[in-house]
Amino acid sequence: MRFAVYLVAVLLSSGMKVAMPKGDGTMAVNFPFILLGIVQLSPGQAIALAALSVIAQCRIRVIKPFTFVQIAFNVANVITATALATLTFLSATRIGTELAPALALAATTYFFANTIPVALVIAWSKGEAPVALWRREFPWYLPFYLVGAVLAAVADLISVRFGWTTSLLLVPVIYTIHRAYRAQMAMVRDRQIHLEETEALHLRTIEGLAMAIEAKDHNTHDHLVRVRMYVAEIGVELGITELEMHALMTASFLHDIGKLAVPEHIINKPGKLTPEEFEKIKIHPVVGADILERVRFPYPVVPIVRSHHEAWDGSGYPDGLKGEEIPIGARILSAVDCFDALASDRPYRKALPIGEAMAMVRSKAGIQFDPRVVAVLEKRHVELEERARLHGKGLEPLNIDVTVARGEAPGAGFQQDNESSDAVARELASGEAARLDALNHVAAASQEAQAIFEMSQTLGASLSPDETISVMSSRLRHFIPFDCFAFYLKTGDILSVRYIDGHGTRSFSARPIPLGEGLSGWVAQSGRPSLNGNPKVEPNYEAGRDATMELSSALSLPLFNLTGDIFGVLTIYACALDAFSRDHLRILQAVEAKYSLTLQNVLSFGSAEKDLRVDVVTQLPNTRQFFPRMEADLIKASKGSEQLGVVVCNLNSLKAISERYGPKMASELLRSVADGFRACCHSYDSVARIGVDEFVFLLPGIDMKSCTPQLQLIEETVRHAATDLKIEMNISVSLGASFFPADGNTAEELLGLADRRMYFHKRKYFEAGASPIDRPRKVAEVA
Repeated sequence: MRFAVYLVAVLLSSGMKVAMPKGDGTMAVNFPFILLGIVQLSPGQAIALAALSVIAQCRIRVIKPFTFVQIAFNVANVITATALATLTFLSATRIGTELAPALALAATTYFFANTIPVALVIAWSKGEAPVALWRREFPWYLPFYLVGAVLAAVADLISVRFGWTTSLLLVPVIYTIHRAYRAQMAMVRDRQIHLEETEALHLRTIEGLAMAIEAKDHNTHDHLVRVRMYVAEIGVELGITELEMHALMTASFLHDIGKLAVPEHIINKPGKLTPEEFEKIKIHPVVGADILERVRFPYPVVPIVRSHHEAWDGSGYPDGLKGEEIPIGARILSAVDCFDALASDRPYRKALPIGEAMAMVRSKAGIQFDPRVVAVLEKRHVELEERARLHGKGLEPLNIDVTVARGEAPGAGFQQDNESSDAVARELASGEAARLDALNHVAAASQEAQAIFEMSQTLGASLSPDETISVMSSRLRHFIPFDCFAFYLKTGDILSVRYIDGHGTRSFSARPIPLGEGLSGWVAQSGRPSLNGNPKVEPNYEAGRDATMELSSALSLPLFNLTGDIFGVLTIYACALDAFSRDHLRILQAVEAKYSLTLQNVLSFGSAEKDLRVDVVTQLPNTRQFFPRMEADLIKASKGSEQLGVVVCNLNSLKAISERYGPKMASELLRSVADGFRACCHSYDSVARIGVDEFVFLLPGIDMKSCTPQLQLIEETVRHAATDLKIEMNISVSLGASFFPADGNTAEELLGLADRRMYFHKRKYFEAGASPIDRPRKVAEVA
């Protein structure tokens, strides 16, 4: 009778299932009755009760019907678990264990015996590691088994006091717990759905920001999708945490968002950057981090974005982090970002084969990139590249080629310039433009006027020749298709390559072009433009030098100065035959005057600026250039707790040489000495001329003890210069040295002390016949 009653209770409770907090599994609330059967029934009855309960559980309120094999496995698994739990309970009670602990041990045994075989079967079917799957899915079940043990112990105690039938009161208790738990889990599921919707909104926001980047940099779309796939796989391979993975996936989309603050002509420049342009590019990690800081992501995206241009050896930017100081996500992203950039087409070069791209990344391991990341990338890059080709499509590319029909005029109205508009309209009415309708005429004129205005405004904003030409190249590319942009500067009877940029750069050498030779030489001599000329006739064109590109047409225009003389030639090249039209030539002619004037100004400014900062005789830096360099070196030495040596050098008898051999020989000696000083300096040292016969050296990393060899080298350099010029007078130097921080912390203190020591030695040399070099030991004696 007791078995029959418990069987009915078990069958009723088998339909009461609750979902687990983690995973997809459910659990029926019949387990307390199975434990009660272990306590109050025979082992055979307890096992039969468990077997019948699991059959009912496989048939009642199931989403997907169980197969016969699955039911047989579950029955066998529960029979084994119940038998082991019964054995555990009986063994515990035999040695005097009280009821509640014995039931807890039995429940724990049942838990492990039941879940381990299930985990093995699921892992085998999914191809996963069994231990990892068990740890992920099943530990959450244990508390429910222990709660069942507590309920079974309470029911048994009640039945002992009031009779076994009172244990049936367990059924409404279990039902109440079941209903409360289901209500709680419904709330949990609602919160989970809300979190998933929020996460989806979050992801769409990230994708929207990524499209904002694409609107600025048209090379970004495929790059972002590919980088996202690569970093995900490498992150898993390196075992990064779930939080780090979320941050890395978000950063893979948003790491270039700071480029919104970089001028477009720099981002899409088809060639090498100037130093000024690179300074502007370097702000994008900082700006990107500042933008994303306001989003307040729940995982560390900002450090990855800020540090994705840091280098393993500390030479990166913006913070100079190195090694493990760089976040792991930034280390993964920087290597993948570089690899994909090398393997993709860019405005400044064609894509490299992935083997060459990987070799270049490998060569930077331990210098720019984390060696561990490079090792994983090298192991997986072929597989990941194939997956990227097959499944690399992600965001729909941003469509910016749209036309808005509505809107007759802006609020402030249109700019009125009848004379310019009439001139443009007259020119557009000729030739092939005559076939366009009136609306296209107006649109073309408006676009040209706007383009010329923008170019004029931009050209006047820079004093750097390379930056000015770069801006011109970038702006023209929107209206004239070309592959290579060159500016030749006329000097006497030759044209020299002053600037060349674009895909076809490698086809040209630095060889000067004589006037009248080649396409650009003919334009410079004749003063007439050339439309669709042959680039291969250029004397500096080397056929086959660039196997990836063959230039076939050119558009060349002479540039005139204010007096009407030609001072340079602008030539653009394209791979296609007859790539340029008369409209393209006209656009160039429209901007020629402004461009020529601006270019003359920046060239003159550059020459004047150089003259102001460089000594005319020796071509060494003068005081204008030297003192800012010294201040910078002092700041660097102070931050890095490094030494800095300052050496003042005076040429003895320079005046006597000028009187005996003439001023020309004195200048030759100064130039020869300057050349020697440059040769004996390291790349991080600097030397400048600060007086008629005085030079000063900045020697980072040198202290009083290590200064002797450098002083000897300076003395030998002067002696060799005099010997080479066959000067028969005794030429020597007087030297004075001071050292940061031992002798002072400012430029004035260090230079003043070095100068006093130099004059002390000079006086000592002439009066006492001492050696021109006072060794560091003696230098230290003179304060």
